[in-house]
Amino acid sequence: MRPWADFALRAGIAFVAAVALSPVLGVVFPEAPFHRVMTRTFQLALVVALVLRRGPVREWPGKLRAMGFRGPERRRRALLGAAVGASALVLVLAASWLLGGRVLAGPHRVPFWKDLGEAILTAVFVSLFEEIFFRGYVKAALGTWASAAFFSAIHFVQPIGKTPPAGASYDPFLAVKRLPEVFEAWTEPRRATLGFLCLFVLGLALNRLRDRTGTLYLGMGIHAGVVFVIQIYRRVLEGNPTIPKEGAAEFLGTPVPVWIHGDALMRGGGVLPLLALLLLLLASYRAPLPPWARA
Repeated sequence: MRPWADFALRAGIAFVAAVALSPVLGVVFPEAPFHRVMTRTFQLALVVALVLRRGPVREWPGKLRAMGFRGPERRRRALLGAAVGASALVLVLAASWLLGGRVLAGPHRVPFWKDLGEAILTAVFVSLFEEIFFRGYVKAALGTWASAAFFSAIHFVQPIGKTPPAGASYDPFLAVKRLPEVFEAWTEPRRATLGFLCLFVLGLALNRLRDRTGTLYLGMGIHAGVVFVIQIYRRVLEGNPTIPKEGAAEFLGTPVPVWIHGDALMRGGGVLPLLALLLLLLASYRAPLPPWARA
């Protein structure tokens, strides 16, 4: 079976498993929003479905090396990437602040060290998991363009606003009934256009860096730097109150600043983030790399 067909089959099996298991897990975790239970169940089921085809455990080291998870100068590459990713997003936030799109100040609801620790852990975990999965496995299975599109699309499998939990009673068809809520973000114009383009361009840039460096670590660092700054901004600072925190208005009624800056919680997309990511994509192709970072 061809790699893309095998991937599609296993993704379909994982989706069916998520539809069947998420109503049960929704009762186990009654306070969690149901869409989050379902998406996390799908992610876990997909990882399990993909791991089961990796062959004997003794062959995994070689396959991890082929995916780019092993290689020289891993720490230096990751630190360089983190500096680039964090700096790029800080510049975007600074430009947004200068244009009046953001307010870079706000009260701390919890001690800063706790926000800092959670931001670091989130950045490390998200970048590690997503780079191994999307730039490692999915890129090998689907190719550069398809993996970037999948990377972008799956980030918008979520509702626009807050959603209720599953409830205390078990309903085996709950996942089917609430599927429209899970895919609701795709009905909002800004997320379906600028939001998709932003993450698609980021996926292309990270795929290119994977090819140029021979490992995942430069891209992993960039990914971690971006996530870290987003987490600090969302936890410590405060967005412009004219930009909605959840969802958006209708296309013609949406305030222009949302389309320029993105929303207050850095979800979806905006013109400024897209321009920065296009520059990152250009740099991933043209920027010179230190000798120790090349493939």
